[in-house]
This record gives sequence, structure tokens and C-alpha cells, in this order.
Amino acid sequence: MKKIFRKALLVSIFSACSALSFATEFSGDLLSKPRRYFEIGVDTKVSAANSNFGLKDIFKKNIVIDLKQLAQDIPDDGFSFALHNKEKVFMNLNVNSRFRMSLFTELEASSKFTIAKDLFEIIGEGFAVGSTKNVDVTGYADVFANIGLSFQTLIKDYAVKITPVYCIPIVYVPKTTASSKITTDSSGAIRAEAEANLDIYTAINMHDFMEVGKSYDNLHLDYKNILSKGGFDLSFEIERNWLESLNAGLYTRIPVIPGTLDYKMSTRVWAYAYESNILGYLNDTESHGKDYGHDDFVYSEDKLKVYRPLRLGVNATYMPFGEWLKIQPQIGFALRNPYSSGMVFYPEYALDLRLSLLWKIINFNVGTAYQNQIFQQRFGFSFDFRVLQIVTQASLCGTTLISSFKRDGYGAFVGVRLGF
Repeated sequence: MKKIFRKALLVSIFSACSALSFATEFSGDLLSKPRRYFEIGVDTKVSAANSNFGLKDIFKKNIVIDLKQLAQDIPDDGFSFALHNKEKVFMNLNVNSRFRMSLFTELEASSKFTIAKDLFEIIGEGFAVGSTKNVDVTGYADVFANIGLSFQTLIKDYAVKITPVYCIPIVYVPKTTASSKITTDSSGAIRAEAEANLDIYTAINMHDFMEVGKSYDNLHLDYKNILSKGGFDLSFEIERNWLESLNAGLYTRIPVIPGTLDYKMSTRVWAYAYESNILGYLNDTESHGKDYGHDDFVYSEDKLKVYRPLRLGVNATYMPFGEWLKIQPQIGFALRNPYSSGMVFYPEYALDLRLSLLWKIINFNVGTAYQNQIFQQRFGFSFDFRVLQIVTQASLCGTTLISSFKRDGYGAFVGVRLGF
């Protein structure tokens, strides 16, 4: 009785903050028997999130903005927006526990930008006449096309999975900071100005597309050259059974050879605004103006070496009552732009709960996670009829933990598998 109670307590603790496992890259559970010997499948996943604003705040008949409250609500690291998208096509062959193989191709895109909190404090609280405030805006983005082959086997008591991936960079925007300045003078005039030098690296020459009507007919795709510019990274996973109902292991993805982008398009992005006399609204003596834009793009053949993020962590699968209930904690970290001065570090975690019913035909998943710099609170389910499996998931997302509960972003996952 005490043993059952302890297991029930562990289940309640884990399920209170659990995450959806089948939509993650390293979900563990290598020792479980697959449902099909052969399968083909398609997955698509998209997540968009910010730190403060949700659809409920935008789609209102009357929008009231409390600027002072807004300044207090903005996180210390500023207002942020993040986007992650992945489409994947794969084929799996599961002969036995010592021979499991997967061939896949995927397109993955991610981006994030942040506006410093100083801007919102100025808007909500103001600042002294005759002073100057600096506000930074940062952002970065990338798109990769990946081709991979994974092989999993059993070595003594250890399940080992190795996944070499050929990574082809398509678009890459290095971490870019826009410097902005807000000044006031004794007359009450306020002026704000900002500029940034923006470099966009691409796999193809964008000159004709950007300068001649922006028609896709003007894109000259040299597929052989694009495919030859890929890099290489290696993923490794290992897991073993440590206790009666607990499997645990580690995972890593190590970028080995960088991909290469041959072309660069550069410009200077700028904006300014002024308000001569805000109190002049009372007697019609106020004047204001604004303008923004960018300089002409400059195109060049300028090579850039890029890597996918490095990842390292540990995960586990706990089955307190058998395989119908699985709890899968995961914790690790990632390094964007590894091996460079522009490296970005961020932790990652997931804590997964999966409930399988009716001989695993109906499966439910619920939980929380922080991956690809997006917090997610999500619920999903799948129907697995062996020859056909349909997987769905809906997520509440945010770039902070609190905002992910406030519907400041959304995510979706859909997957289909066919096999026998």
C-alpha cells in the first residue's frame, strides 16, 4: 500500500508540470518497442509568442492602454517576440531492438527580437527635460534545410542512437542591434531616432528578386551549388534501465562542420519621430512628424560560415504503473552561434506526461516546456490504429513563463504516420 501511495504521489508531482514529448527532438524513451515495423510520416509544427500581448488584448472593441502599467509589466530583459517553425518528412524502419533506422528531411526556421525595457519606461513614466536616453533593439533569425539518417541499436543494456545530419543554411541574420536615442529639450520637444546596419546572408543571389519586381521568376536557383554548401552535425542519444520502472540517459547535438552562405544583402534601416510641444494639443499649437525606411540594398558575394545550435541535456522515462503511463522529464541547454563571439546561451526543459488507453489506440499528452526560446503549455492527443496514426497538439506560448499562461502566443503540431 505504501509503495502504491509513493508512486501515486510521484505521478501527481510530475503531471502538475508535464510536457508533450512526441513533438520534441529529443524525447527519450529509446527502450520502448515501436508500434510499426515500417512507417512514413509528415510532421508540421509552428509556435509564435511574445512577452506581453495576446489576441485578447488586440481584438477588443475599445482598447485602453495604461502606459504606466505597461512599463511595469514589461520584463527586465525587455519586450520580446519569438517564432519557431518546422516541417518534417520521414521514413522509419524498425526491424528489431538492435536495428532501427530513420531517414528524414526537414525545413526549420527560428527568429527572435527584443526591445529594451527602457523604451516602455520612457513612454509610461517619462524622463527629465534636457536629457537623453538610449534604447536598443536586437534581433536574429535563421532558416535551415536538413537531411538526416539516424540509426539505433542495443549495446548490452544501453539503447544507443546516432543521427548524422547534413544542414543546408538558407537564410541567416546575425544578431543585430539597432541603436536608438530619445532626447528632450527645454522647450518640451521630444525627438527619437534609431538606425541599424542590417546584414542578411542567403543561399542565393537576391539581387534580381529584390530589384526587378520581386517576382519569383527572377530567382535563379542553382540547386547543385546550394546543396554543396551544407554543414554537418552529429546527434547522440543513450539510455538504459536503471530501476524497475525508470529509464534514463543523455542527449547531445554537436555541430561539427559549418554550412556556408555565399551571398549578402546589406542596408541601413532608420527611423525618426518628433513631437514639438505635446501640451500644444490643448490650443492647437502642437506639431509632430515621423519617417522611416532603409537605404538601397548593397549586394555582394560575401561568405559566412554558420552552425545549428549546440544542445546537451539529460532525460528520463518513469513508468510507475506500466507503459500505459509515462512521465518524461528533460533538462539541458542550447548554444546558438556556438564557437563564435555572438554565442547565445539558453536553458531548455520539458517534463512529459503521456497516457495511453485501449491498447495504446488513444493517447493523451499534457504539459509544459521551454524549448527554442519559447515557453509552452500544451495539450495533445493521438489516435493510433497501427496502420494509421494521427497526432495533434495545441499550445499556449510565451517568451516568459507567465506570458505563456496569459495566451500571449499560440502553437500547433500536426503529424500523420502510415505503416504496418
